[in-house]
Amino acid sequence: MSELREIQVLERLAEVLDTLGIPYAIGGSIASSVYGTVRFTRDADIAMLPFPSAADRFYAMLKNEFYVNEEAMQQALGCCGTFNIIHFETAFKIDIFLLGPSEFEQQLLVRSKMVRLGETAESELCFVSPEDVILLKLRRLGESDGFEEDQWEDILGVLAIQGRALDLQRLTDYAKTLGVEDLLERAIAEAETYV
Repeated sequence: MSELREIQVLERLAEVLDTLGIPYAIGGSIASSVYGTVRFTRDADIAMLPFPSAADRFYAMLKNEFYVNEEAMQQALGCCGTFNIIHFETAFKIDIFLLGPSEFEQQLLVRSKMVRLGETAESELCFVSPEDVILLKLRRLGESDGFEEDQWEDILGVLAIQGRALDLQRLTDYAKTLGVEDLLERAIAEAETYV
């Protein structure tokens, strides 16, 4: 699938979310590619506030274009979990992460940024901030049993490209909260010689 087609799929989902009033922000490797170095990915990660009152309408608006397991969605809504949807035409998968009650997760959407990916205003999508891309990937590495090289490369790419534009104080404060300050220090040191 082409990058343009992926953007169109994300724009379609964003249109549904905006219609339903569900706040969202795109994260994962797509976000790290926007802020750092480009990496090919076959899926997208989107953070959202839980939306139990709009769940039926969400399902109804997407079911003709996306595979949506309604039971998995309802389970995720009940515990701030994760579920995915798959675009029928392109097989592009979108993992949906419902935000939990922690201050870090609740602030993700507040700190998000609108980014234009195409040439029109309609192609403006909401992304997690570059700092939060780094923190989310560091948290994933901290929770992982094995080291994920792709995630580490994404982190280094964002640190190297964004450089002084990053809010290092916020990065450091939240890294301590998430228990990943050692990983952040290592990443900052490696990013100085990256790219």
